[in-house]
Amino acid sequence: MANSRRSSLLPATAGLSVLIAGPAMAASQAVSPYDLSPLPVVTGTVAHYLPTPGGDIDGVILTDGTQVLCSHELGLAVAGLVKPGERISARGLRGRSLPIVRAYEIEDQRGRALEDAETISARLPVATSGPDIVVDGTVRAPLYSLHGRLVGAVMQDYTTVHLTPSEATRLTAWLQPGHALHAVGNGSTSALGTAIDAREIGPSLGQIIRVAPAAAPQAGPFPGSAAYDDIPGGSAHP
Repeated sequence: MANSRRSSLLPATAGLSVLIAGPAMAASQAVSPYDLSPLPVVTGTVAHYLPTPGGDIDGVILTDGTQVLCSHELGLAVAGLVKPGERISARGLRGRSLPIVRAYEIEDQRGRALEDAETISARLPVATSGPDIVVDGTVRAPLYSLHGRLVGAVMQDYTTVHLTPSEATRLTAWLQPGHALHAVGNGSTSALGTAIDAREIGPSLGQIIRVAPAAAPQAGPFPGSAAYDDIPGGSAHP
């Protein structure tokens, strides 16, 4: 089963250290080149994961509405560490005015922790396919990216609707709490939740518009292809 690998605590991966220890043992393990102790700590109860259309998670949302956002590497392991209804402590950077935390370390209620240890790789868009997923309901909260950009909506049932930052900014009014929202797109549904890259969106079925999906490939040659490395005019001869 595709999601079974997320059902238990994952081993350490590149750029990620898993500490199965209490504070004393954790202090003796210099797993990160940086001292994270000066960073503020936010505590709360996990309401739900923040799933991605590609099938993993970008973090968790707490019962007070705070979105605890993490790197791709950390997100792959968070679901194995904490479950909805459990309390966590997240060490990281608080949003200036937004209800977000960029987490560098997440500790569960048993003292186990996950920490970003080294360099963090960028998350590339993952093209999704398969039957369309239809989302129809009420917005719980705007959805934010790791960098604090508006990128969609979290619905009342914690389904996430993803948009490009430019489309989300253009449609900000539709993504506010309490607003009705109808969206259609490819994505994923699993034990972690449901998420879509919206292709059509609107306040109702009769008012939808088409948008460019967040995972749509950029124009031009595909990365890795022979044409990708060509510089326009570079092979021209006088």
